Amino acid sequence: MTNLIKVSDLTHYMICPRLVYFRARGDEEPKIAEGKEQSVIEHILLKELGFNLHRILGEDDNEEGTNEGTEGEAVKLVIGEIVDGVEWIYKDELKNIEKQFFEAIKNDFLCGIGNTEWLSKLRTENELAALERSYDYEREHTAVSEKLGMVGSVDKLIQTEEEIIPCVIKTGRCPEYGVWRSDRMQLAAYAMLIEDEFETTVQRGFVEYIRTPEIRELHIKKRDRALAFQILKQVYKFKKYLYAHSIV
Repeated sequence: MTNLIKVSDLTHYMICPRLVYFRARGDEEPKIAEGKEQSVIEHILLKELGFNLHRILGEDDNEEGTNEGTEGEAVKLVIGEIVDGVEWIYKDELKNIEKQFFEAIKNDFLCGIGNTEWLSKLRTENELAALERSYDYEREHTAVSEKLGMVGSVDKLIQTEEEIIPCVIKTGRCPEYGVWRSDRMQLAAYAMLIEDEFETTVQRGFVEYIRTPEIRELHIKKRDRALAFQILKQVYKFKKYLYAHSIV
């Protein structure tokens, strides 16, 4: 199958089918809307922190035995290094952002994210942190399934001796309990892709709500898989209709 459906199409379809239409038309990466520059920059900064939690937590472990005056300073330096690298990693996304404006947003972000409350919540032990320390992860693993007619790039993929675990990073607000429905569906879609690629069964995944920060484990249920498969078929029919009627 040549016209593979992206996992991101599924999440966009859940929000609004028109988003899938705009992507099919070639508007997948529109210019940053006027007035939205700050939120886009903050999203990128948070996303990169999510990719580097192992570095932040690793530096925190190295601080054992330091005095109170230096506690947390090494962690903040690591966060600063991560943030400084963003303009090189996301060069295309930030190409129309003025340097001075970007620096101002970055400095404000560092002041807020380095506060004691955020760091103390991040330091709370969780299984994902332990898994990343033991096994590391592959960043932005792309999986393709011709059987499903779907492709997707999962933020993190952890492989242990016994299981393969997908993880997604979210920069929006965190639910009081559990995982948002759209995030459950997204993880289930990634699970199906990974199962086809590795000929295994994916039992669980993680969602990093990095803004809070909260790490939520999700046991992938049949209802999540059913929802992902249902939306996949809806998106396929939707795109087929658009192309058949020369709408895109």
